[in-house]
Amino acid sequence: MSGRATGGNRFASSVLDTWATMFVDPERTERAAAGLHRLEGRSRAVGDVLRLHKAVPQFQYGLDQLAAKGPEAHRARAAAAKSWYGAEAGQLADHLGLLRQELAWLAEQPEVAGADLAVIKGFNNARFYRDPSPRWSRDVDVYVPHWAACLAVVRLLRERGYVFDEEECPWFKAEFEHGRAEYGQLFLVRAEEGRFSRVDIHFGTYSVGAGEYLDFPLTDFYEPVAPDLGYQGVNPTGTLLVMFAHALSDGYVSVKDVNDTVSLALTRDDVDFGRLAREIRRHSLEPQALLLADHLTRLYRDPRIGGFARALRRAAGGGRTSPLWRMHDRNWHRRAAVNAVHAYRSTLRRRRGPLVAARRAGQCAVFYNRRLSVTLNDRTLPQQLLVRLMARTDLTRWRLRSDACPTMIHTGHPALTGVAPDRLAAPDGSAVGLPRLRPTPAAGVRVGGTFPDRQLVAIGDDVFLCSWDQVVSHRDAALAKQLASVQGAGARRKGEPADD
Repeated sequence: MSGRATGGNRFASSVLDTWATMFVDPERTERAAAGLHRLEGRSRAVGDVLRLHKAVPQFQYGLDQLAAKGPEAHRARAAAAKSWYGAEAGQLADHLGLLRQELAWLAEQPEVAGADLAVIKGFNNARFYRDPSPRWSRDVDVYVPHWAACLAVVRLLRERGYVFDEEECPWFKAEFEHGRAEYGQLFLVRAEEGRFSRVDIHFGTYSVGAGEYLDFPLTDFYEPVAPDLGYQGVNPTGTLLVMFAHALSDGYVSVKDVNDTVSLALTRDDVDFGRLAREIRRHSLEPQALLLADHLTRLYRDPRIGGFARALRRAAGGGRTSPLWRMHDRNWHRRAAVNAVHAYRSTLRRRRGPLVAARRAGQCAVFYNRRLSVTLNDRTLPQQLLVRLMARTDLTRWRLRSDACPTMIHTGHPALTGVAPDRLAAPDGSAVGLPRLRPTPAAGVRVGGTFPDRQLVAIGDDVFLCSWDQVVSHRDAALAKQLASVQGAGARRKGEPADD
């Protein structure tokens, strides 16, 4: 049946479904306790699964429950299993505490009060848990509706010591000719004394997968988190839509999606299933919604969860689940396949024709089969042809389309570590021979370079290489690094006091 584990994924699914999902039904609690003996001698394999799916805190939380309140015959075994990842769970809890501190600091800043900022994903979803401690997040995801607000948050974080995460590839898109302003996602990190915090800023239209988006204002789903707090949250209906969008980006439905939805079913009764059904249909999100609903039905007997799952299934239109979709399956080829199929279906629903739909599907298949990893090399002839297939619009004309989103690669990306800047700058620091960056309608953002495979975006003094296939040549990397060094030198000179 669709969604069930196959092959090597069976062990991972068993671990996650049995011990890393919330214990609600007495039968599930009894079954998890009685099955602990199957994990003995396999702590390394279990740990690998839990780390991959960021489920160590939920696993430990479940063992705490079994050791304290589970069947007496299995409490000792549960207590022993807790020691396997106790130190690691403590470190993860410390990281989560640091992120909470950073979010609290951000909420106190006067600039945030007018930014219409909201928390989304992990920190938002944790609000629905009766005990949020096992809901772990690697970073704080925030959303602002406009680029100006995003830029204000970026400046605040930069003043606090944050820098762009050089290991991540952000995106920055716009379709001004279609009335769509700037939208995308930026990643900033701050390291201090061996600890790091990270803030992901989503701005404008909420992006989905390779060049798709949720075509409605996310502010429609805002709700207060607490009185006098400098940010808002997203209500249950919006939470589910963001969840399904993120599942498309990942290419599977995760154990965190299961736990978040169970928490919603147990603590909230205000999901607008009518609006949810319309948006699921409009954005072709039925496969992941159906898979999640059926999985909840298989795992739980609690009537509240069962009723929620049935309502979700109706909102997704019913029918069979897609054979392409799986639970807990981080498979790159499957990820490419589900995104290609989604692109084809959603393009046809927008009545853009089968040829355009096939092109979009091909773009997604190429994009995700690259595994989103940056390669430093000159393009082969097939790769050059693929770039021509994928690169639809020239960045220098500031016509960034939803179906042509290039990867933005920071000049400090680890894949480019061995590349030295190309010393083309004149002794006075002027950029002789370097690509010229021109201002855009977006404050603080400039673009330049040559279409299609040598384009650059600068946000402030940070320079990014744009690539549709994550392949970067040595020459382009060297030019971009030199431009970044000239940018930084110019910024430092502007900040220096004038000589007397």
